[in-house]
Amino acid sequence: MDIRTERKSAFKVIGMTLSVKLSEERKKKMITAMHEEFSKRDHEINNRINPTIGYGIFIDPPNYNPETDPFKWIAGVEVDSISKPPDGMEGFEFPENLYAITTYQGPKGEAGNLYDKLYNWVSQSEYHIASNYGFEVYADDFDDAELNHIKMELWFPIKKKS
Repeated sequence: MDIRTERKSAFKVIGMTLSVKLSEERKKKMITAMHEEFSKRDHEINNRINPTIGYGIFIDPPNYNPETDPFKWIAGVEVDSISKPPDGMEGFEFPENLYAITTYQGPKGEAGNLYDKLYNWVSQSEYHIASNYGFEVYADDFDDAELNHIKMELWFPIKKKS
C-alpha cells in the first residue's frame, strides 16, 4: 500500500449528512444510498469549486467507540462558500492540515479495509491522527457502468508525534 503525506489548505463542503453506527452501515449500506441520492441533487449547489471531485467525509464523536457510537457521514462537494446550502444539505469547514493519503481501486465492498490499513500505518509511523474526521475523495475518472467498482483516495489528518 502506497502512502504519501500532503498538506491541504482549509476547505469548505456542502452536502447531505447521515448519522449511523458502523454495524448498521455494514448491514444496510446507507452511505452508498445517500451518495446515490446526493448525486441526483449535486447540481443544486451553485458555488462548487471542482465539478469532477466528490467527497465522503466521516466525523467521529469525542471518544468514539465504533461498536456503540454513531458517526456523521457527509456526501458532499467542495465549495467557495457554505452560505445558503440547498434544502436538506449542510455546510462544513475543515482546517488546513497535513494528511496521510492512500489510494484504492477495486470492489466497493472491500474499500473499508483501507481504513484499517491507513490507521495501522499512522500508528506505526512518526505521526498520530490529528482530528476526529477524515475523508474519501472520488474523481469522475472511473467507469460508472461498473457499479461495484470504485476508485478513491482516503485522507486522514495527521501530526508529528511529540
